[in-house]
Amino acid sequence: MMVLLLNVLGAVLLAAGFYAAWRLAPRRPDAPPARWYPDPASKAARRRFWDGQAWTARVTAGTEAANRGHHFRGRFWGQWVWPLVGAGVVLLAGTTLYRSTENVHVIAVTSFLAMALVCWAFYGFVARQLALPEVIGLGQIVAVAVASAGATFLVGLNLNDLTGSIGGISLATALVGLTEETSKLLVPIALFLLGTYRNPRAGVAIGLASGFGFAIAETTLYAYQTAAASGPAFCGGETPAATTASVIAAQVARIFGVSPFHWLFTGIAVAIAWRAWHLYGRKGTPAALGGILLVMVVHSLNDTSATLGCGEPTVQSLLAMLRYVLVIVMYLVFKAWARKHTPPQMIGAVSTGWTPKHLGEQSVPADEAPAEDSPAREPADG
Repeated sequence: MMVLLLNVLGAVLLAAGFYAAWRLAPRRPDAPPARWYPDPASKAARRRFWDGQAWTARVTAGTEAANRGHHFRGRFWGQWVWPLVGAGVVLLAGTTLYRSTENVHVIAVTSFLAMALVCWAFYGFVARQLALPEVIGLGQIVAVAVASAGATFLVGLNLNDLTGSIGGISLATALVGLTEETSKLLVPIALFLLGTYRNPRAGVAIGLASGFGFAIAETTLYAYQTAAASGPAFCGGETPAATTASVIAAQVARIFGVSPFHWLFTGIAVAIAWRAWHLYGRKGTPAALGGILLVMVVHSLNDTSATLGCGEPTVQSLLAMLRYVLVIVMYLVFKAWARKHTPPQMIGAVSTGWTPKHLGEQSVPADEAPAEDSPAREPADG
């Protein structure tokens, strides 16, 4: 009965969210406009072409070097901090109430709200670096997240259950990257194929939003499964009986140490794919698919590590610590790809960590490049 309810809920959320995201698709002019700007990827006095949506590889001589920002200075602190503080307050109040009542709905609602606030905080931080409000609105982000939550229940859970029933927990964890990233990429790629959200910055935004929807849905569902001791037993046998303390510890760890993988993995895949497709058209498909496949493999390896070290508490603790390290590594990889689209007006305002790097070089003779103030748009590649 529960499976049927989740499928129905998933279908409703997926249909409603996808329709809203499609109808609300941004129809905005390129901002900032296409032209030559001081090259943010070089200390030399040269220019690089911004095609209105992304930095290209085309460079030419210039008269000034870009202000490339400073270490540990820039647009770090902002309004995004308050949702993160709110998540802490919600967790403190919700877990305190759960300890006194042991009502599973309390920890589920607490998990939902805290996870949503953490997602909001991370999106606010990235939006501040990439000036995302120029290309996408908050309503579109919410719509994609709702659709992705529906895909989680309708596609992700069923695929995981199918692989688990065929080959047990070992096969399920080995293929989890394929099953879960497929369900998370379903909405962004479908919208892309419909001709919407093709701006690389908008792509990064909906990639994160899709990961948020998955994380919120899964974290809320796990609150019920953990409390009922019905979640997966990675070391085989029966799932250990749940206590109030163990449920709280598991949910807090999931909110801050597990769920961030969902939006970072999908954010990386979309950042790579959208840039490749934008700059190279169909010729960029191998690079796009390669990025998606790489994310799927790393996702599966991360989950498979939970099945290692069974019966060895020291090994399991070490692996758990390494997974927190992996969260940081995945954030750095995400930033490395997302910053390739930091718009010209943000160069110098953001720190060096968000200044574009490794953009490639295709030299254009100075006599063939437009003047500094020319708004001429580069012909589309591919």
